[in-house]
This record gives sequence, C-alpha cells and structure tokens, in this order.
Amino acid sequence: MEANTKMLATEIKIQKAFIKLVTLAGFDKLTIQKLCQEAEISRGTFYLHYIDKYDLLTHYEDELVANIKEIFNRFPKPELNLLAQSADKENNAFFQLFKYLYRQRSLAALLLNGTTTKFVSKIKRLIEALLVQSKAHHSGDPAKFPVSFATEIVSQGIIDLITYWLNQNPILPPTEAYEIFQQSRSLTPEQLAQIIIKNQPEGVPNEKTV
Repeated sequence: MEANTKMLATEIKIQKAFIKLVTLAGFDKLTIQKLCQEAEISRGTFYLHYIDKYDLLTHYEDELVANIKEIFNRFPKPELNLLAQSADKENNAFFQLFKYLYRQRSLAALLLNGTTTKFVSKIKRLIEALLVQSKAHHSGDPAKFPVSFATEIVSQGIIDLITYWLNQNPILPPTEAYEIFQQSRSLTPEQLAQIIIKNQPEGVPNEKTV
C-alpha cells in the first residue's frame, strides 16, 4: 500500500514537471535531466518508470486514449440530434468526454497542441468510429457528398472545438462547453458566419460595406 502511494506520488511529480517544461520550451528541448530536476527525483527513479522521454509521451497518449475509448464503450452512442442529446446528457458519450478532458485539461491541451504527438490522430480515429455508430436523424436522403470529406469535416471540427476550449483562459466548465458543442452540431456554416458578422465591433468592415 505504501509502495503504491509512493509510486503514485512520483507519477504526479513527473507529470507536473512534464507539462510545465513542455509548455515552456517544447517537447524537443525536454531532457531527462531537466525533467528530474523539476520533479525533484533522481534519474534512477525516472528510469524505473520509463525508458526515455518518448516512452513517457507515449504513456500519456495511450492512457488518455484508453480512457476515452472506455468512455465511448461504456456510454451510449449519441444521437446526432440536438433535442435527443439534451434529454439525457449524463448518459451521452460526448458529454462524458468533455467531463473527462476537463479533469485532464492541462495534459490534454498539451497533447492536442503538440506537433510531435500522435494524440490528435488517435482521438480522431475514435471519434470517426463513434460517428459511424451514432444515430442520425434527418428527413430524406442526404446529399451526395464524398464520405471521406464528410468524415474529415465533422471529426476535425470536433477536435478543433475541443482544442480551442481547452486553451481558453479561464476555461469554461464542461457543461457549458458541451452546450456550445451541441449548438454547433445544428448550425450551418452560413448561420455561423451570420453570428460572426452580427457580433463584429463597430467600424470593422464586412463584405456588404466594402
């Protein structure tokens, strides 16, 4: 029991040091020496846990991906319908995703922003698989449109929204962020553009005034 508590405390120190150093200087400039100094542990202690900094990065990626995958497996696939999602958001995979990412916001934001991480592509594949299994409500047949483009637009849009949310300061609570996400699913690009135009500061020209 005491050994597990000590190991957990060490993992917390390593993660906090990792987030701080990578945020300040980037992953490429991270060294084990700097990490150990910041975490106040010995190099020997670090190597008891990880092979190198790439092993550490992969561990964080895989841990978050595994937990997100568990959320998607545990909770019902969402219906791509605003009213249906609003009825029972606690029992919705995407709402649970927002709650989990909020708890892990520092690490999740770091991995989503990183250029050396494979986290984005891993999460995108999970979202794409979830979308395929989701229930869509529509009237009539959908327009003829390449499936690969539709998948990329939707999945990348979700990734971009989550990344933007996690990088806000102060960050919105997950409930509010999820409500925005819900609304974005039902708005067309034209409607979103109108929101931007209507909320432009006075004196900023738009297409109609230029």
